[in-house]
Amino acid sequence: MSVIRVRPSASATAIIAICLAAFAITACSGGSAARKRDSDGRVLPSLAEQDPTGTLYAKSISDAARGECDDRTLDVLTCFSYRGHGYEGAQTALGQCMIAGGEHAEGIEWLRRAAEAGWPDAQKLLAQMYLDGDVTTRDTVEAAKWAKLYSRNPALLSLGVQPDRDVTLAFRDKITPPQNAAAESLVAEWSPRYWTPATQVDQAVKNSCEIEGRRPRPRRHEIPSTTIPGAY
Repeated sequence: MSVIRVRPSASATAIIAICLAAFAITACSGGSAARKRDSDGRVLPSLAEQDPTGTLYAKSISDAARGECDDRTLDVLTCFSYRGHGYEGAQTALGQCMIAGGEHAEGIEWLRRAAEAGWPDAQKLLAQMYLDGDVTTRDTVEAAKWAKLYSRNPALLSLGVQPDRDVTLAFRDKITPPQNAAAESLVAEWSPRYWTPATQVDQAVKNSCEIEGRRPRPRRHEIPSTTIPGAY
C-alpha cells in the first residue's frame, strides 16, 4: 500500500503522498476541469494543494461515514486520532469503523475518548450503544448520561444546531426515576477530559504515523488493545 503522510504540511511531498494514496483529489490528478488562473496566467492552487492535511482529514471521515473503512481509511483515521485533543472527529470515525469491523471494545474506547472531550457525535453514539447495544454494553444510566450531555452540548447550542430529539425520546419508556436521577448526578459531576497517548503501544502507533504515515505493521488489530486509566 502507498505511504500516506499526515503531517501538517503544504509541501509538494505531502501533496504527492496524497496522490500516491489514491485519494481521488482532482487537484492531484489534474482532472478534466480547467484549473483557475490569476491575471498573469499562473495556475492557482486548489484547496487540496493549499491544505492537503485538512483535505485528507475530511475525506477519511467522509469515507468512514459511508462505511468505507478499508485499510487506507483506517491508517489515516488512526494517525489523526493519535494526535489527541483536536482530532475527536477522527476518533469518533475510527470508533465507528472498529465497531463495524467487530472490534467493539476498542471502538467504544475511541468513542468514549471523543465523548469525554465533549464531541457531540461521540456522545450521541455512546448513548445509543449503551441503550440498545448488546448485553455486554447495555447500561441505561450510562446511556442516559450521554444522551443528556449530548442534548445539552454547548458546542451544538452555540451554533444554533438542534440536537436529535430521538436520542432523548428513546428513553421515555426505558428509564426509571431512580435511574434518571443517577444519570443527572453523573451529568452534574462531568467535565471535559482530553485523552493523550500515554503507553508504549500508543507511542509505537504514534511513531509509525510520524515516520511512515501509517499504522504499524503487523495490522492494527493484532496490537493489544489498551485501556488507559488516568491518561486524560
